[in-house]
Amino acid sequence: MPLFLLVFTLISAIGIFTAYSLPAIYRAQTRILVESAQIPDDLAASTVQMPAQEQLQIFETRLLARDNLLAIAAKITPFAQQDAMSPDQIVEAMRKSTSITRSTGQGQATLMTISFESQEATKAAAVLGDYLTFILQQDVALRSSRAGQTEEFFQQEVDRLSANLSASAAKILEFKLANVDALPESLDFHRDLQIDLQDRMSQIDADLATLEEQGRALTQVYEATGRTQQTQTATTPEEQRLQQMRSDLSQLEAIYNDTNPRVVLLRNQIAQQEAAILNQTPTDDTSPEDPSKVMYDLQMAEINTRVSQLQETRATTDAQLAEVIEQIRQTPANAIALEALERDHANIQSQYDRAVDSLARAATGERIESLSRGQRVSVVEQPSVPTEPVKPNRKMLAALGIMAGGGTGAALIFLLEMMSGTIKRSSDLVGALGFTPLATIPYMRTKREIRRTRVRRAALSLAIGVAIPVAIWAIHTYYMPFDLIIKKVAAKLGLYI
Repeated sequence: MPLFLLVFTLISAIGIFTAYSLPAIYRAQTRILVESAQIPDDLAASTVQMPAQEQLQIFETRLLARDNLLAIAAKITPFAQQDAMSPDQIVEAMRKSTSITRSTGQGQATLMTISFESQEATKAAAVLGDYLTFILQQDVALRSSRAGQTEEFFQQEVDRLSANLSASAAKILEFKLANVDALPESLDFHRDLQIDLQDRMSQIDADLATLEEQGRALTQVYEATGRTQQTQTATTPEEQRLQQMRSDLSQLEAIYNDTNPRVVLLRNQIAQQEAAILNQTPTDDTSPEDPSKVMYDLQMAEINTRVSQLQETRATTDAQLAEVIEQIRQTPANAIALEALERDHANIQSQYDRAVDSLARAATGERIESLSRGQRVSVVEQPSVPTEPVKPNRKMLAALGIMAGGGTGAALIFLLEMMSGTIKRSSDLVGALGFTPLATIPYMRTKREIRRTRVRRAALSLAIGVAIPVAIWAIHTYYMPFDLIIKKVAAKLGLYI
């Protein structure tokens, strides 16, 4: 019994003192809600499309980051022994004291509940206030940053594609200028020109053949008769010119009236030419040339001049025809190259149009986020200072201490009884001696011995039942509060309470 009382009293006293010495823990709590966008997506969509659970997970990860927790702990000092704690211990204690739960479901709102435990109720609420401020700032910064980055990205894309579009247009223009005479759109013109030049070449060849035939016929007539067909009508170049002018006048009079300036001018010229012919007189030292010879030379000179002109025209036309043929030959290759350039230009134009449209939507989304009209985090329950501690449950801890003391004492006595070798009953005597005695006589105590034993046991039990609690009380009162001892022991074990 004394041993049982010793173990029972010691463990029970420690449990009771522990239960009523542990500091009160207060828990502050706040709840936030992820609200959907205030403007329907089919009217104007925000560029920050993020699932609510993912958004809350990002906030939780950043909230429990080492630097953030150390900054909040340094500002509020939520732990009693914080000055003696290392940064790693502070971070671990902050994370253990923080509880975050998220809830969502089909057709349900997405909620996040954050709680913090501290020995001081005001500090627990203060830590939650900083948590809430951090989350709201992160929400605004995250959405504004992403919206701004999206708009900046598409602005850069528009600028880049605009530069590429200008460069592509410059390449097309440069190519067209370099191949202006061999472009696909001029192919029909060049083909028509080729046919026209070929017809002109055929006509020139026909005219050359006619002139050559006229020259041969004129020569044959002159050689055979000694005169040309126009000898009788015109003997001198002046007379031939006069006849030509009269012929031109007849043609003009058929077209214009007598008062036309050209008709009047030509008549004056004819009059002057006639006067010049009448005034001509042959000189004494010269003899008149043969009129037929003069006429033949004039006609042959005219034919040769026209042949020379036609040959020059033919050479020019032939060069033009060769150039047109070469341009037609180059046109298919230029068409393929130009088509590739225009295809690239069309692709860039398509990308540019999409980028401009995306930039417009990104600007609208950025405007929505700057006005807080998109998906956002709102506070459902503000953190308040708790009035009642949430732990420890002192009665339960005291009862557990008493139960642990009784159980431990009973288990110790049972173990000692099982391991003890003393003879307590007749069966033990039979087992020890190896034979069965005729009878066993128990130890006969006198009344004095019985009274002395009872007094000794009562005194010992009283001493154990009183001395241990008094000793624990004395340690708590005169040496160190028992809660500090428990904290130090917990700190040695890596636990901070």
